[in-house]
Amino acid sequence: MKALEPAEGLFGKIKSAIRSFWNTVGEDKKTYLCVGLCCMLFVLGGLYCLEYEYYVYAAVPIVLFVLLFISRRFADSLLLIAFSTPLALMFRQEGFAMSIPSEPLLIVVTALFVWHLFFSGRYDKKIFSHPVSVAVIINLVWTLITCLTSEDVFVSFKFLISQLWFIIPCFYVGVILFRNIKKAGSFVGLYAFSLCIVVVIATLVFASHGFAFNFAHYCMKPFYNDHTAYGAAIALLLPVVTYYLIYNVKNKKGVLVSIASFVAFALLVMGLILSYSRAAWISVLVAFGLWALVKLNLSLKTYVCAFVVLAVGVAFSWSAIIGKFEKNDQDSSGNMAEHISSITNISTDDSNVERLNRWACALAMFKERPIFGWGPGTYANTYGAYQKSFNRTQISTDAGDLGSTHSEYFRPLSEQGVVGFLTNTAVFVVTFIVGIRSYRRTKDKAVANLALFVLMSLTTYYVHGFLNQFLETDKLAVPFWAMTAMIVAIDIYAPKKDKAEMASVANKQPFWKNFKTSQFDKNNNRNNKVK
Repeated sequence: MKALEPAEGLFGKIKSAIRSFWNTVGEDKKTYLCVGLCCMLFVLGGLYCLEYEYYVYAAVPIVLFVLLFISRRFADSLLLIAFSTPLALMFRQEGFAMSIPSEPLLIVVTALFVWHLFFSGRYDKKIFSHPVSVAVIINLVWTLITCLTSEDVFVSFKFLISQLWFIIPCFYVGVILFRNIKKAGSFVGLYAFSLCIVVVIATLVFASHGFAFNFAHYCMKPFYNDHTAYGAAIALLLPVVTYYLIYNVKNKKGVLVSIASFVAFALLVMGLILSYSRAAWISVLVAFGLWALVKLNLSLKTYVCAFVVLAVGVAFSWSAIIGKFEKNDQDSSGNMAEHISSITNISTDDSNVERLNRWACALAMFKERPIFGWGPGTYANTYGAYQKSFNRTQISTDAGDLGSTHSEYFRPLSEQGVVGFLTNTAVFVVTFIVGIRSYRRTKDKAVANLALFVLMSLTTYYVHGFLNQFLETDKLAVPFWAMTAMIVAIDIYAPKKDKAEMASVANKQPFWKNFKTSQFDKNNNRNNKVK
């Protein structure tokens, strides 16, 4: 031990000298010294990485800046995610896949939120007790239960964790962010800007191939896997961008802002048309049909009666309808009219027939395990054994490498049983009801209209979900859950009409008269801190 004493004494003297020097240095000089030391270390590290060709080292300053931004402005990190998501690229290596940089950002924000909640316990209880949040939590709890009974526990828990890093940052952090309604515009603007960049690139690539129809399915790569996800993303954003176009022009927000809104709207419309996604086209038409129905201000009883009459009519005419569909032999085509006509072709159009094949497999899997299902995320690796030879098409596969159930409704039915189907659908239905309620009872007409147009955007996906499923990917999950958060934020925090106003006759002015400058953000600036 004595042999160590001189060394310890020397170390102590060095430590004392450094502390003495540090205490004599001014605050500004300390900052310069630290920055200079960090720069020197970064340069030395760069020289080493260049020598061994570790070029990923160049991303270190960007990563540090992002981490600093998230730590200092946590709620605003969702805006950074909004900008990065459309431009994110899929990184794959030995069975591992992740969308870069959006998913790492989502994971960091999720971890920080859970850390904050665990150690501080401070979060607005009104959010957790809100009907949409309750529906989401119940669905997640059932997902956890079905993970334990899954055919492949590892795959199911991986599915659950990925859902958490979509829902926590985009929904639970999103509600806090959108308490200031201006942030909703920032989110939409940043996401639209990035998506428009993708639209321009995809259109230029498509044009370079002479707008050949077959290439319409691939021109958006590597940003989107195929034209259906690309079309779904554009459809989801189009109604809310329409709102901000009207809002900015009506309130004279400036020539540049109005031009930017119009350019974004025009690019998204062009991208939607050139996506050749029939499901996306239908979903946008349904969304704007919803706007017309809401503006008619009919009673709930009227809608229920109309739905019942429609359902009964379809039920009695089902055989005739299917017979007509089976006679349609128009396949997908570059001709718009023919492409629209092919929507009802369930006899020769491989895309349509393959969906029927996947749905038949999902129903067969559900019948075998109706309560707990086969486990979240397991359909793709399980459905092959349930394919019937007469349902198979030229694009059928047993490998599970060409998509899953192609339905947000059949997926939980096969993977999580009847309870999973009901809890998953309940999230959509409750959000829809809350969105209508927010529109009707919000005092500020501009915010009320925002709630309606956001609901229209979500409706595009509710409709699209009958034919495709994309909530397992960041490209659709981020805007979907963020827009759900906008609905909840408006429902909780926006000033409400009093009983007299609610009982009065609906406003008869033209809809564009209602896009007045919102006072919601001004009234809530004082209460914008996270509880």
